[in-house]
Amino acid sequence: MDIYLLRHGKSEENEKNTYYGAIDCSLNDEGINQGNRVKEKLRGIDFQCAYVSPTKRTLETLHIVNSSKELVVNLEERLKEINFGDFEGKSYGELLKLYPSECELWKNDWKDFTPPGGESYVQLYKRVESFMKELINKDYEKVLLVTHSGVIRTIYTYVLGGNLDLFWGFGCKNCDLAIIKYEYGNLYIDSITHC
Repeated sequence: MDIYLLRHGKSEENEKNTYYGAIDCSLNDEGINQGNRVKEKLRGIDFQCAYVSPTKRTLETLHIVNSSKELVVNLEERLKEINFGDFEGKSYGELLKLYPSECELWKNDWKDFTPPGGESYVQLYKRVESFMKELINKDYEKVLLVTHSGVIRTIYTYVLGGNLDLFWGFGCKNCDLAIIKYEYGNLYIDSITHC
């Protein structure tokens, strides 16, 4: 199985440099252009289906890159970005002023810390892990996932054995395209391409 991981194109919130996962924003002009460049890279690949995070930015990206009218598209909640709760839409500087004690806890335990009303990286890992365990039991040759940076880094972490300390060891720019292969019961990262 070839699992193509595509991060959404640049969005309105990317420009603001804020924490956002649950904020449902659209692609900006640069994000649309990125999607069109990736479309060329995906031309001719026959996907059996696509799984997409049900957010505007991921759905818009899929709409740009998908040239098949027959592609089966599955909206998948487990592919949503991490929810930053009350931290959503705020820069780190703003968070330091509004939530100084929470920021200290976050700095000291980034994996288990849960922002007020949000979720932790451990919770993100568990939902992505449950999706991946189901996916590798499907009978697909090629499948497309359109999702977010946090989810993609989590998938890399899952492929490498589940050690969350590896999470920050990967870059993941807008419209990056990665291929994960599942062969003979093993997952491995085959390639990562910047748009």
